[in-house]
Amino acid sequence: MGTFLLIMGFPVAAYLLGQPVSFLRGLGFLSGPRGTTIAWFLGVVVAIAYVAYTMKRVPAVALRWREISPLKALSLLLAVAAATVEEAFFRRLIMDAVAGAGGNAILQVIASALGFGIAHAVWGLIGRNLHVALGAATSTAALGGGLAVVYLVGGRSLAPCIVSHFLLTAAIEPALMVAAVSGNMRRNRN
Repeated sequence: MGTFLLIMGFPVAAYLLGQPVSFLRGLGFLSGPRGTTIAWFLGVVVAIAYVAYTMKRVPAVALRWREISPLKALSLLLAVAAATVEEAFFRRLIMDAVAGAGGNAILQVIASALGFGIAHAVWGLIGRNLHVALGAATSTAALGGGLAVVYLVGGRSLAPCIVSHFLLTAAIEPALMVAAVSGNMRRNRN
C-alpha cells in the first residue's frame, strides 16, 4: 500500500511543488481546458453508475463503503493521486497519442478503455482469482470507456474525468481493496 501511494503520489506531489511531470500539465483546474457542462454532468453520471454497479456486484463494498477508519482516510489521499495520475495517463497520454497517430475518436476511446481495464485486472490477481481479474478488467474497461467519452466531450479537459474518478474511488475504497485482498469479490447471487 505504501509503495502504491508513493508511486501514485509522486507526480501529484511534483505538480503541487511546482515541478509538474509533463503529462500532468494543464489538468483543467488551474490551467488548461476546463471542460464543458455536459462533460461535468456525464462525469458525475459515470461515477454514480460505477459505484452502483460495484455495490451490486461486490456485496462487501456495499456493506462497508460508509465505514469511517484510518484506512478510509488514507484511501481518500490515494483517490486524489489515483484519479489525477490515472486520468492523465489513460485519458491524456494514451488518447492524445492515438489521436496524434491519426486515430479517430472511437479508436481513442477503445485504446483508453482497454489499457484501463488491463491495468485494473490486478484487483482479481491480488486475490489470485482469474475470474475476478477478468471481471475487474471488463468492468474497469467500461469505466475507462465512459471516462474517455467524458474527456472528449469536455474538449480534452481532464478536470471532469479526475473529479469523476475521485468521487467513485472515494466511495468504494478501501472496501474494494479489502474485498480483493480477502478474496471476497463474489457477486451478489440475488
